[in-house]
Amino acid sequence: MIGAIEAGGTKMICAVGSSWREVRDAEKFVVPTTTPDETMAKIMDWFVAQHRSTPLAAIGVASFGPIDFSTDSIARATPKEAWRGVSWRDAIRAHLDDIAIGFDTDTNAAGLAEWCWGAAANCRVAVYVTVGTGIGGGLIIEGEPVHGLLHPEFGHMFVPRQRDDRFEGTCPTHGDCLEGLACGLAIRERWSGSDHPFPPEHAAWELESDYLALAMVNIIMIASPQIIVLGGGVMAVEGLLGKVRMKTRDLIGGYIAKDELTSDIDSYLVRPGLNTSSGVVGAFALGARAADVMP
Repeated sequence: MIGAIEAGGTKMICAVGSSWREVRDAEKFVVPTTTPDETMAKIMDWFVAQHRSTPLAAIGVASFGPIDFSTDSIARATPKEAWRGVSWRDAIRAHLDDIAIGFDTDTNAAGLAEWCWGAAANCRVAVYVTVGTGIGGGLIIEGEPVHGLLHPEFGHMFVPRQRDDRFEGTCPTHGDCLEGLACGLAIRERWSGSDHPFPPEHAAWELESDYLALAMVNIIMIASPQIIVLGGGVMAVEGLLGKVRMKTRDLIGGYIAKDELTSDIDSYLVRPGLNTSSGVVGAFALGARAADVMP
């Protein structure tokens, strides 16, 4: 059995299973993300009980970031001040010191899950991007999430500010980076005078698709992925993905003469094959790899 923790900034989703399908379909234990002590205590109590019932070989943690891999902790650059420097590995070891631990960002884990069992299966180079409360991404090359100085921070690329957009941005570090201009929080704050949730015909989505298409072009030109998977709550808005596809194709302008970026773009910019389960299934994949039982 493998434990899985999708550690998000708003809530943490926990599950156990012996296969990715079991984890996807399992009844989840959900904990609101509050302070590290309170949140981790609830999670570890649950996993200790699971371990007593059916021993766990490993736990995989797919965590919000940024992550400092040199210390296996949440980096001090995270805007979630209470979580700076917090180590999931130490927390798990304090309660279950005899199991393997897998640890990576939530977006890397989701990208790994999509590469293993989802929309990016059989692609040598794949990118997963989530657009929700924040924006993040994972670059997966031959089944391995890319780690360098840190990990790719797709949400903090800079995109050209669109004409007449005077919104300052929500990113506490950069202001008007992609996340600062196009995350769910930015959408709500920019259009604070409008009723929320915004209908599909609202002007917010035209501007949102402008920024996301610019980001897609940057990713395509730099990473040259064979597929880009777009997840997160914002991408569930009716018609948004279609706008992003059309604008990405137009911005590429035929420079890369591939069907995937013209006539087949609907099969290139795609929704997650695992729907909303990419994160927790990705945490399972991290745990299974740590235990060396990856199918």
